Amino acid sequence: LGNFKIELSAQMTEDMKCSLGRQLQSQQSRPGVCGLDNSGNSCYLNAVLQCLCSTMPLVEHLLNQDTRKDLGRLAQVFVQLLEKMWLGSSSSCAPVETRSMLGSIFPQFDNYTQQDAQELLLHLLNGLHEDLKKVPQNHSSTKTPGEKQSTTESTIISDLFEGQLSYLTYFMQCGHQAHNAQIFTVLSLPIPKKSKKCSIEDCLSLFFEETILTAAEQTLCSACGLRREAAVQTCLDKPPEILILHLKRFGCKGKSQVKLSTVSELNIQLSHKEKNPIFLSLQNHTGHLDMGHYTAVCYNSLLGMWHCFDDALVREVQEKLVQSPNAYVLFYMHKPFYKPKIQGL
Repeated sequence: LGNFKIELSAQMTEDMKCSLGRQLQSQQSRPGVCGLDNSGNSCYLNAVLQCLCSTMPLVEHLLNQDTRKDLGRLAQVFVQLLEKMWLGSSSSCAPVETRSMLGSIFPQFDNYTQQDAQELLLHLLNGLHEDLKKVPQNHSSTKTPGEKQSTTESTIISDLFEGQLSYLTYFMQCGHQAHNAQIFTVLSLPIPKKSKKCSIEDCLSLFFEETILTAAEQTLCSACGLRREAAVQTCLDKPPEILILHLKRFGCKGKSQVKLSTVSELNIQLSHKEKNPIFLSLQNHTGHLDMGHYTAVCYNSLLGMWHCFDDALVREVQEKLVQSPNAYVLFYMHKPFYKPKIQGL
């Protein structure tokens, strides 16, 4: 098991040794249940990687032999990490190449200081998207007759993680209305202030609440050419296949950056009138802004189990214990869980 050494007591019986051996073998042979070594304040990276490596549609696509041809540098090392985590035989591995490659492409991560997991996630998804755009994509199987060709180059990243928001701006004095649309990968949600107990749905309601732009926030009206008071309504035009939600736990207090949330109970389940989104994984953050720690809790649909990943340490957790007041980034999926088809398993 790598550098992990277990010293057996001289008094340990042969039966106990055999039992321990069976446990370690079981730990080794579980696909997708692989801890990630901490190479120096890299818990934020490990938590992000665990959530992405537990997203089955992404794993299936990238571990397909046809996908692995002519990959860019970042996509190549990410796929190599996926192979270790899903097709390897160790209970942990070191994502050294992934961290090094991210640091070479995004210099802000080329150090050993604690970083923000959500910021890294956005850069990693954008980097993978740019890499995969260079690979010929065949979407004929998912395209319906009469569907318009997308104006942007799509990849598995955009297909899975991109959604669209629309903004309706109503200018109160002149009555003019303006419509705008925006593509998003991660929705950053405010947390209700002074709330010890809340739910993700409370945070979503706050995000989609109508906003009044007044005083210094007045915006320019294209119809009359003047800055006017306006009401802005945000709507979700197109939900992504994989919905990523980020809770705004960090902000400014005076001139200092601090962790703002004091939520002690957070309901992470979502409901919808047509179909309830399925909760996939989350990244937890404990501690403070500069002295914090990230972990991940992910569902393995091949094994039908939840696991907590604390760097190289992995433990199974019961579904009822997945709820966490420390949730920071959460992944949801519209489709129900299914057993993945991964070549080599």
